[in-house]
Amino acid sequence: MDDRVEPADAARALSEIDRRREQVIRRKIFPSWWWWAYAVLITELAASAESGRGVLLGTGIALFVAGSLVVDLPVRRASRAAAPRRGLAGPGAARTTLIGSAAFAAALLGVGLATGISLKAAGAPCPGTIAAAVTGVVFAIGGPMLVRLDAATLVRRSRSRQ
Repeated sequence: MDDRVEPADAARALSEIDRRREQVIRRKIFPSWWWWAYAVLITELAASAESGRGVLLGTGIALFVAGSLVVDLPVRRASRAAAPRRGLAGPGAARTTLIGSAAFAAALLGVGLATGISLKAAGAPCPGTIAAAVTGVVFAIGGPMLVRLDAATLVRRSRSRQ
């Protein structure tokens, strides 16, 4: 009995492993509507806080929490379904993801503060709500871009490890 593997068979098997590794890295955990749902929830929370009425603030907080739980259900299911092992993309991948996430959070904070302070200085009505809406749009557009960039980086790192 010959236990040797033909080079062509080995190449096909390695190619399939690479394809599946990339598929796991690029799997879509966050549906596109998820980003926009959170943009709406953030705007709703800001509007209820800016109203200055305790009842509206309490209702707004309750709606935000309930909405977050409902919106996150598919994300929690998807992340549990096929959690990749830690070393999938190589050393330093978590650091790169963390740096990108921190930069994105800082950009969102900057956009929100700059918009809110500018609108308040200009005397615009509801500057906090408008700033939250602008920040929500940046979140909903930039979030998927960040996820795609992170996935591309992880795929590139996983390929270079081979």
